[in-house]
Amino acid sequence: MIKSQFIPSVDKRVSAWMEIQKRRKTQDLQTKPLPISITISREFGCEAYPLAIALKKRLDQHDDQSWTVVEEEMVAKITANEDIAGHLEQNLGERSKYLDYIVSALLPYWKSQEQAYRPIVETVFALARQGNAIIVGQGAFAIARDLLNCYHFRLVAPVTFRAESWVRRAGISAERAEKLVQEKEAARIAFLSGFLNCDFDANNFHMIFNNSKMSIERIAELIVEFVSQ
Repeated sequence: MIKSQFIPSVDKRVSAWMEIQKRRKTQDLQTKPLPISITISREFGCEAYPLAIALKKRLDQHDDQSWTVVEEEMVAKITANEDIAGHLEQNLGERSKYLDYIVSALLPYWKSQEQAYRPIVETVFALARQGNAIIVGQGAFAIARDLLNCYHFRLVAPVTFRAESWVRRAGISAERAEKLVQEKEAARIAFLSGFLNCDFDANNFHMIFNNSKMSIERIAELIVEFVSQ
């Protein structure tokens, strides 16, 4: 997978995350202010994974805590593991009204696939609520939109920039890359609307960055400065 060059294997990340959770008490999540989480949304082809790694490096040093990069593979691993999923549910404490709100707000036809997709929504929601997570994609900004401990950021860029980026990372032709980024982005828009009853409106994000105008390191620096306030 393209992202594998940027982030450690999912097994290592899940193990590290579980070790962190062992050191945290359930009551801490219910009696103390929740640590923050960050979601990164991006137009297909933008450099979300390098940004997540740059953020983790800065935040680990800034907060003297360990942050976890969460993406599709890790969410799937946690959702499929009953022990880890049970740990998440236990630490969620009293069932949040926001989770019920999210599910009830979904479009009617989504219910035909609720059994398969709802555990993913609940996993992303629980990870975001527990804090110290950098969640890439997954519609996380929509799932966690009412969580006060979450900050939401988005990367955008012209199609040409995103296609060129994908050519470098995937080693495919420019023509194929441009078609791919357009098709994938259209699919994401449809998914977000159909499954999470949301869109990529600017009002859903704390900040939006043009990936073609700023370096990943500069974007990471600005995000850390913003959330640290």
